[in-house]
Amino acid sequence: MPDRLTRRRLLATGALAGAAAVVPSFGAPGPLWAAMRGRPSSFSMDVTGAAFAGGRTTRVLRAPHRFDLLGVRGAGVRGAGLEVRARPLGGAWSRWAPLDVARHGPDDRGPLAATEPVWVGGAQELQLRARRPLGGLTVSFVAVPAAARSAATARAARVSATASQASGAPPIIGRDVWEAGRCPPRTDPSYGEVQLAFVHHTVSANEYTAADSAGIVLSICKYHRDTNGWNDLGYNFIVDRFGQIFEGRAGGVDQAVIGAQAEGYNRVSTGIANLGTFSDVPQSPAALDAMARLIGWKLAIHGAPVSGTVTVTSGGGRTNRFPSGRAVTFQRIAGHRDGCSTACPGNALYAQLPEIRSRAAKVAPSPAAAAAARLTVAAATRQVPYGRSAQFSGRLLGADGRPVSGVRVNLQKQGGSGSFTTIARATTDGDGRWQASALWRASGAVRATARPAPGAASVRSPQTTVTVGALVTAKAATTRIQAGRTVAIAGQVRPQAAARVLVERDAGNGRYVRVAETALRVRRGRFAQAVRLAKPGLYRLTVRTGPARTPTSAEPLFVRAVRDIRRTPAPTSTGGTGATAGGTTGPSTGAGPTGSSGGVSPSR
Repeated sequence: MPDRLTRRRLLATGALAGAAAVVPSFGAPGPLWAAMRGRPSSFSMDVTGAAFAGGRTTRVLRAPHRFDLLGVRGAGVRGAGLEVRARPLGGAWSRWAPLDVARHGPDDRGPLAATEPVWVGGAQELQLRARRPLGGLTVSFVAVPAAARSAATARAARVSATASQASGAPPIIGRDVWEAGRCPPRTDPSYGEVQLAFVHHTVSANEYTAADSAGIVLSICKYHRDTNGWNDLGYNFIVDRFGQIFEGRAGGVDQAVIGAQAEGYNRVSTGIANLGTFSDVPQSPAALDAMARLIGWKLAIHGAPVSGTVTVTSGGGRTNRFPSGRAVTFQRIAGHRDGCSTACPGNALYAQLPEIRSRAAKVAPSPAAAAAARLTVAAATRQVPYGRSAQFSGRLLGADGRPVSGVRVNLQKQGGSGSFTTIARATTDGDGRWQASALWRASGAVRATARPAPGAASVRSPQTTVTVGALVTAKAATTRIQAGRTVAIAGQVRPQAAARVLVERDAGNGRYVRVAETALRVRRGRFAQAVRLAKPGLYRLTVRTGPARTPTSAEPLFVRAVRDIRRTPAPTSTGGTGATAGGTTGPSTGAGPTGSSGGVSPSR
């Protein structure tokens, strides 16, 4: 993994010409490490005013590593008319591409001082130009290794009409195809309503192949998640110029997943982004047909017609054209600019919205006919201690909204390969409700599946994630030793994780003073180690794992070190033995047997 580069090192090694103007920064693990693992990586580079040298165009800037997509952050990006071009090392330049300011985001956060990302596909040098010299910029990159791109492309090529796994839907390339664990959501999805569809464009290059699309979608997801700090990809769906439809934000293509695509309206809409820029160039017939079929199906299954208008309440926001609480009327298929202060989806594509509406009306099923059965799953708690049972429940409703009884429900958990395995089964009761439990030894996403009636299409719930809480046990070989000798401690840390033992000494009045903390050698979830107690006194030994501020701890062990064990009677109160720790935390004070004070020197 590369070392972190400093400005002094760059100047000394000449790694970048004019490094005073361009300083790369790396996260951990670094992008080279991620590339070797075949996973996409995010990294950034600061650009100071010196890079513009008083003009409108920067000198040639070299990124720390090869990249496929970039965007720019900084207070000066708004109104700067930023553009970018890129090339491989010493290769031919791409066309200048606009870096439009991002004007969509979550309802509760608003947009960032950043541009939309631009796909350049395998470059390492770039230039920026603007209406005026700028400074204090950060260029954020995403690199999608060739192995990840080719794997996503190969999977996408095998997509069939059942790809969406939703009854009546057009072919949709799911996240298990293009994402496959490479851009996991930060949190579980949230759900709202779907009363209308907003059409967007991604404001990126139009020159890409059908084989590029899966990698582009993956890189946009990484940018939205890692650079913008959002939970997941902002759009609910993405359509390329070849008519390929990609599942966007996770949560189920047939569910009312709340995205980050139209500030103030995310909770009542779905967002479909067109891959490319359509300010002056119209979208292709294949893409228009795909959007019409997608929107026609999507609105119908949520009980909304594709024609006419709908009135919703604005949630407000910095980019929203209307204040919070205002009743706003939209076409059922609207452009992003209709609700927010933006040119999206571009003049050319906006002019094609009537055609999309007309096509959608011809292919959309009636809302009543398209209504599908609904299945839910909920976890009793978001975290379960290792080895305990996780409790789940949910409900199955038919297409008519009535509960469906007597149906078997399969509870499934996602494994490391991304596939789901049934871990428990249940049967719905008279109210359509079901309950199930499963032993929990690893964190993972969970979903439920069911077939409402013989011959009916299977329905799937949205996913929920349950993490496993560490289980820590510890015991001491004795509660009394000769000062200067060691006490053996042993126990378990489940699941396997790094652990340490905190050694404290009784300072009187029930107050314990921290002396040292040393790492334990944990192998296959178990540890056995000796701790030397150098001086007389009562000691509290606490084995713990996890973050320093919020560790999970075993019950403390109390051991007394005496000057002469032959002359000292056994203590009337013994120390604690190993026990479970479902998140026990606390400062270095507390009750315990009292005794004399002294020093301690733990040994590994």
